[in-house]
Amino acid sequence: MAIQPTRRFSRTDWTHLGFLALPTLLFAVFYIYPVISSIRLSLHSWDGFAPTMRYVGFQNYLSLAQDTRFLGAVRNNVIWVAFMLVVPSGLGLLLAAILDRGIRGERAFRIIFFLPFTIPAVAVAAIWRWMYEPDNGLLTTVLDLVGLGGLAQNWLGDPGVVNYALMGAVAWWTTGFAFLVFFAGLRNVPVECIEAARIEGATPWQVFWKVSFPLLWPSTIIVLGMSAIDAMRLFDVVWATTRGGPAYSSDVLATLTYDLAFGRLEMGRATAVAVYLMAIAAVIIMPYIIYMSRRVQDSEAE
Repeated sequence: MAIQPTRRFSRTDWTHLGFLALPTLLFAVFYIYPVISSIRLSLHSWDGFAPTMRYVGFQNYLSLAQDTRFLGAVRNNVIWVAFMLVVPSGLGLLLAAILDRGIRGERAFRIIFFLPFTIPAVAVAAIWRWMYEPDNGLLTTVLDLVGLGGLAQNWLGDPGVVNYALMGAVAWWTTGFAFLVFFAGLRNVPVECIEAARIEGATPWQVFWKVSFPLLWPSTIIVLGMSAIDAMRLFDVVWATTRGGPAYSSDVLATLTYDLAFGRLEMGRATAVAVYLMAIAAVIIMPYIIYMSRRVQDSEAE
């Protein structure tokens, strides 16, 4: 039996390895190591200042599983995911479909629709705190002017209303991103497909639903994927507007993590919340990304 000669690395192979080494190193340093360190910290009790940490095992996870505040934050995050997948994404698609028909002033409307997304989150929170001010806010004033003053209430101070108020602010802020991605996707739909559908007698709705929308899978993956991620890591608008109140009713996992870590100096419990958040995000988001990626591959194969 002949002995196969050992293959030597060529200069090209070493070049490829060199290019792969840097991103692999960066991934390990800035992702793998922080994740491992976070999991390790979540198994300890530490105030952030003591020279040593006290090992408590899974006590942080078990105590959180019985904490009503933590469970409420998990519920709010799940609600936010459903909201972000439906409302801003749906509004963005609707606005893109309307402008794609070539209405007058299209360029101005594109700027108007996308402009809120360019505003920093803290500024968005300041704008909507003023709009929701219960006595002299813009929303209360408008309701009074149209004779619906009885509907005015403490928008950010009522536990039963505060999350809906925050969702209105976030929808105004994030719809522009979905609009821009869907609008770009619609402009990339082959004109030949649309013209062929029109020649066959398809109505505008049929052209959109049967021709344009099926070709928007890449845009849909981007919008829904980013919306789900934004919902899971939602922090800045909620914290700058309500700080998770009143009575923790608008708390999400990110605001709970921040409060435990820097407000109560419970670094171990805060990190355990972050690990829970990472696990929940993986369970919710990864199956969607895998499924939608397969859909795109199937559509391209056809």
